[in-house]
Amino acid sequence: MTRLTPHPYIYVGPSLMGAGYAPFAVRAEGGLNVESTHLSSQAAAAFDNGRQVNDGDQPNPKGHDCYLDAAIYFRPAWRPLPSQAFFGFGWRWSQLWTTNYTKSANRPQIGGGYDFLHPSCSDCGRDFSMRIAIDWVMAGNDWQNGSNGSDITISFPSPREQRHWFWQERVGIYRFHKTVTDKANISLALSQRADRSLACYATFGIMYRF
Repeated sequence: MTRLTPHPYIYVGPSLMGAGYAPFAVRAEGGLNVESTHLSSQAAAAFDNGRQVNDGDQPNPKGHDCYLDAAIYFRPAWRPLPSQAFFGFGWRWSQLWTTNYTKSANRPQIGGGYDFLHPSCSDCGRDFSMRIAIDWVMAGNDWQNGSNGSDITISFPSPREQRHWFWQERVGIYRFHKTVTDKANISLALSQRADRSLACYATFGIMYRF
């Protein structure tokens, strides 16, 4: 794909959840994807039905997450970097809604990736391709938990191909601290921020690009 043409897409798949969530959820996502010679970008809105079951505020029977995400990446024509490599930045917003409380945050992100494009012969089409992308998501204005970490996305085939169906695996590894309940109470806030944990999330799904 070489032109700056936005292509709508939809994505759906099961998620394995950490950080006090119930272990399973379903994620649905829709957005726009651009793949050109020197630029790749994506804007998306997503929803999952994840709910908290171990958050210290039980019973908390209902919950879901909403997401907005936008990013732009550039393929610089700089030697010795190959044209398959890309680097960029983005922004994301997320909101956790539960029966007992709501949390939301804005987070900047930076990252990049590589498209593996393997032709079966010099005169025929590619028989294999994939994309690996890694974004570092910063804490942003998340003063309550300070969540930050890496998002890893693996796509088969590479979205650079002129295809409609894709398999995507998305893995998030995040570090966060215990929820800060009162910023004005400095000693309590410092104690809660010192209590850190690690959480992993994984989604395996199918993307259809129109």
